[in-house]
Amino acid sequence: YDFKRSREKDPKQFGGGPQTPVQPRPHKMNDAFWDRTPLQERILREDRIRWTDVDILRQMVAENGYILPRRTTMLSKRKQLQLVKAIRNAQQMALIPWDWRPQDFSVMPLMDPLQFLVERLTDRYLDHRDLRAQAMLKVMIRRYPELKFKRFLKGLAQRNKDKAEASKQSAEEAQGDFSRILSRYRGGKAE
Repeated sequence: YDFKRSREKDPKQFGGGPQTPVQPRPHKMNDAFWDRTPLQERILREDRIRWTDVDILRQMVAENGYILPRRTTMLSKRKQLQLVKAIRNAQQMALIPWDWRPQDFSVMPLMDPLQFLVERLTDRYLDHRDLRAQAMLKVMIRRYPELKFKRFLKGLAQRNKDKAEASKQSAEEAQGDFSRILSRYRGGKAE
């Protein structure tokens, strides 16, 4: 019994109505449709992307450390794969640090420039305990209260909490009470 021929004769018998037309398939955009930057043209002209081309590779890493996707780099599949392998090799060879961030002057901020400054100063304060960055942030809190200072305030509170804990522990040790240290080694709380 041939189902295809019987369906052609009486479509209502199989499915209850006329046959649906074939759904259209999305067309594939040619890569040549998009305008490429001079850097992308240079990469496409090269026969191989190498891990030693650090100046090229750094421009293909986002600020958060992720490798830019193909829709952003507009490279062919083969070149994108070479790019990913080259970046990974350069990171393993310590030419590009894993936590690399571009310099401030080379980044066009996508957010409010003042918020961008707050984020950078917060990073400097939290990572390096930069007192100048802390002073600038305190002034900015008074001057621009509409900006987001949550990370800075959270880090400041954690530092104050750690300082209070350290001073409390040193006061107890001065009195001869070493229960905090012993509880740390036992894995429990002091009694």
